[in-house]
Amino acid sequence: MIFMNGLNAYALDSILMDGAGHAVRLSDLRFYASDIHLVNDAAVTVGEFHEVVVLVDASASSNLFTLGTMSPGHVHEAHIALGLDSTLNHADPTLADYPLNVPGMHWSWNPAAGYKFLMMVGKVDGNGDGDFDDTEDLDIAYDCATDALLRETHVHIHAGLVAGGTVTMAAKVDVAKLISGLDFLTTPVAMGGEPANITAMDSLAVAVDEL
Repeated sequence: MIFMNGLNAYALDSILMDGAGHAVRLSDLRFYASDIHLVNDAAVTVGEFHEVVVLVDASASSNLFTLGTMSPGHVHEAHIALGLDSTLNHADPTLADYPLNVPGMHWSWNPAAGYKFLMMVGKVDGNGDGDFDDTEDLDIAYDCATDALLRETHVHIHAGLVAGGTVTMAAKVDVAKLISGLDFLTTPVAMGGEPANITAMDSLAVAVDEL
């Protein structure tokens, strides 16, 4: 996946506008994607990767992931869960492999909530002066969690796989869309399944799209 700001490439610490027109600078942005399956033009499943879990990280040099193998054929869409199913969400992170053992991505102090499906950290310009170091500028901390926040999205791929070949399926995360429904000055902190967390996960499902 490639992080974008509309039609432009996105990098952490660049400035975006939230849904209320406040300047925002994110320093951390990560989310889990899982339970991936691929369908052809007839909506027939041609690839199932239900055991694959990836951590999409805006700070990573690459968000290219290997899913596995499938029979030759045409891939029309990829269906992707954003977050984790209940079984994975409530598994013990100390016994898990990467990326389910990443420090900071699990509510260890509140195991009932499980993993953080989406995490955003940054600053919002509280007085509109263009910088982020005033007392009016607030810290952003969003940890979107709980089973109810699991979302699904689909991405049009339109790629063919021949025998012995590989196929790279490109998708983007439009960060501008992700934060378009949020007012970080009014709600700079949102934890678990609060209304702002719900909005963020709903927006993430729209922000993940074909490249």
